[in-house]
Amino acid sequence: MGTRNLGTQTVRRVLWGWVAIALLVGLSACGASGGETTQGRATATALVASTATSGEQATPTPTTSDQGGPVATPTTPLTQLTVYVGSDGSGFYGLNAGTGALRWQTTISGTANKPFPTNGQVFLTTDGGDVYAINAGSVIWHVNQLGNGALGRPTIGNNLVYVATESGTIYALHQDTGSTHWHYATGGAITGTVALAPDGGTVYTGSSDGYLYALNASSGALMWRYATGTAIEFTSPTVTSSGIVYFGADNGIVYAVGAQSGNLKWKYQTGGQIFGRPAVSGGILYVGSSDHNIYAINANTGALAWKHATGDSVIGTPAVASGVVYIASGDAGLRALNASNGTLLWKFTSTGFSTSRGWPSVSQGIVYIGSDDGYVYALKGGSGGVLWRYQTNGRASSPSVGA
Repeated sequence: MGTRNLGTQTVRRVLWGWVAIALLVGLSACGASGGETTQGRATATALVASTATSGEQATPTPTTSDQGGPVATPTTPLTQLTVYVGSDGSGFYGLNAGTGALRWQTTISGTANKPFPTNGQVFLTTDGGDVYAINAGSVIWHVNQLGNGALGRPTIGNNLVYVATESGTIYALHQDTGSTHWHYATGGAITGTVALAPDGGTVYTGSSDGYLYALNASSGALMWRYATGTAIEFTSPTVTSSGIVYFGADNGIVYAVGAQSGNLKWKYQTGGQIFGRPAVSGGILYVGSSDHNIYAINANTGALAWKHATGDSVIGTPAVASGVVYIASGDAGLRALNASNGTLLWKFTSTGFSTSRGWPSVSQGIVYIGSDDGYVYALKGGSGGVLWRYQTNGRASSPSVGA
């Protein structure tokens, strides 16, 4: 798709451009949705739509982790959880997950990617290559410009923070101090997120040099690498407890390889470049492609279960919860699909809403997503109705929810 070897800001402009074009087309063709029903249109202009939250309690529902496996049903009330989100106005925010009220705001250097909250702290990377550890709005430590931009989120495990950069280097930083424990250089830029095996022993990442790398999580030693023959850009691997690593590449192929051996299990050809991270839930892999389709693939065999057509490239990572797949695409819409058959349950659109960097997170039946209009939206997972929204100081990136 011609994105190889582009700088951070150029890549950003490419992604923003897809969405801006799609948004203009969508607005000019308002009402001609090709049979899709659109629900949950936002009309409120207040920073927090309190009328939508009055007296309502979200029903707890199971969610999936970023690695694709199920996690326990949350028991912490939403009002005690925090939505962490950055904007391209160098703002980083902590919002009340139940009401959208601002808890704190911190200025950072650059645009934050999707953050990683854990144990009351939150870790984030920026497009300038900075890494932050923050507690309740206060910076615990900050590593400045760690080798060009970091376009993926940090990954936490083994008391280490794993980060990959556009310089092609993977870093393991000490979680308490930010000092480097080890680093490993690949042969090309890394524009995705490092994945950590469930047992904590191995980390995986793709590189624009055409390899998926498996490194010892403690030492950074190379265990194996798998050659695709094409760049792996703007996508990240998912590794499951079943011992398989799933990832996509610029050639439009989704790969499944053995987590320990690196041997190919199966591969599936889509019609365009793979973006985001595949999600695996209930034995099905969900992934988007620049060919304007969302795919559901049998995680064991690689056989197609179903696909759903959108109006533009699907550049985000899907979130799967309670039998529903939530995924954004460049046609300025967030879709909720039946995970079993791909049937559209609802689609959220709103004036100004677009999702070039807003990949959804789900907690207790609420879907959180950032938008190019600067708002962070909290949507009811069952209908797409707006629970609240909060205005940041720039285009809002992908939020995460945690204590």
